[in-house]
Amino acid sequence: MEIYNLIDAETLMRKGFTSEVMRSPELPKKWYIPKRNGGIRTIYHPSSKVKLIQYWLINNVFSNLPIHNASYAFVKKRSIKSNALMHATAKNKYYVKVDLKDFFPSIKYSNFEHAFNTYRDLIEFPRIYDQELLQLIKTICFISDSSLPIGFPTSPIIANFVAREFDEKLTLNLNSIDSLNAIYTRYADDIIISTNRRGKSAQILNAIKSSIRKVEPNFKINN
Repeated sequence: MEIYNLIDAETLMRKGFTSEVMRSPELPKKWYIPKRNGGIRTIYHPSSKVKLIQYWLINNVFSNLPIHNASYAFVKKRSIKSNALMHATAKNKYYVKVDLKDFFPSIKYSNFEHAFNTYRDLIEFPRIYDQELLQLIKTICFISDSSLPIGFPTSPIIANFVAREFDEKLTLNLNSIDSLNAIYTRYADDIIISTNRRGKSAQILNAIKSSIRKVEPNFKINN
């Protein structure tokens, strides 16, 4: 594949390195961590060879993926502090906080491909590689059940990119609520919406649920 030759050249690896890795990629190591509310969270750690290719993707492809302005996690020059400041500086009094359930694992490769095709015109990367690029991403950025693994260096930016359609839809739905003037931010799976209008919680929650129903992936709200 042409993209393999490109990766070999740009990572200064010998010719054929990427092809060899991709023919039989090493399975990631797994760690199991108890969740605070019960259950087990699986953390995946890719091999050093796979990680080298993943970082090439981060530097050459994923860094060009369009992320919504509401996204504050895993974004350069943004943090949990700047996320909170968006609401604090607006001096909003009323907050709705919602947590998306199993944020990374709920994202499937098909959701990434849908987002890639939807926003392709905004991604700066030669189109001649698209078919090979998508196959590469499917193979080394997703696990065997096609879900996005916790622990891969590529997962955070993929998650933010895939969530862009949801961010857009929710922003539109919030803006349609009369005189709400809400501030919306998302820090990974944590949604915060603030406003100075009292008694709007039900409308805001309905806007979130409506947005989830109309976009990919199939996010769910943690109860």
